[in-house]
Amino acid sequence: MGHNILHFPQIPSTNTYAMENLVSLPDRQVIIADKQTDGRGRFERKWVSDIIGNVYMSIVLKNISLENLTPYMAQVICGVLESYGVNPVIKKPNDVMVDGKKIAGVLSQSSTRGDKPNGIVIGIGVNLNLTGSDLEKIDQPATSLNLLVGGPVNRDCFIEKLLDDFFHGRSP
Repeated sequence: MGHNILHFPQIPSTNTYAMENLVSLPDRQVIIADKQTDGRGRFERKWVSDIIGNVYMSIVLKNISLENLTPYMAQVICGVLESYGVNPVIKKPNDVMVDGKKIAGVLSQSSTRGDKPNGIVIGIGVNLNLTGSDLEKIDQPATSLNLLVGGPVNRDCFIEKLLDDFFHGRSP
């Protein structure tokens, strides 16, 4: 991948790691985990993220405002999903749905020191390769891209397209 990626086989949360290390991490640092042991969404809701093959990722941004960042990332995710032939919709403010079921979520957090911003962390979770029994562990209607397209999805290819589209301003 042509991006500045820090990869962890397992970590509690990519967003937590990024927030705890925000000052020392460079702008555009991407943190990816194969598994998260404490993934979460808005309002500290648990995000099932202990299954390999899905997107558990955070991006550190230091030269951008938080305004409109979450909906922009949701649009980018929708664009990538559409390239697989599915029809996602955004459920404001931060969920991406297909046929009324959640497939992705975005969690943005910011940090300041006094009145000076340290940066923003935008977390992304996308269900790429879940089974029906995996989906049963989720406390709301959910789906996974592999089930929608009828086969496994290459996580690295999905992430590469997502990052390229995000950083180059390509969204639907």
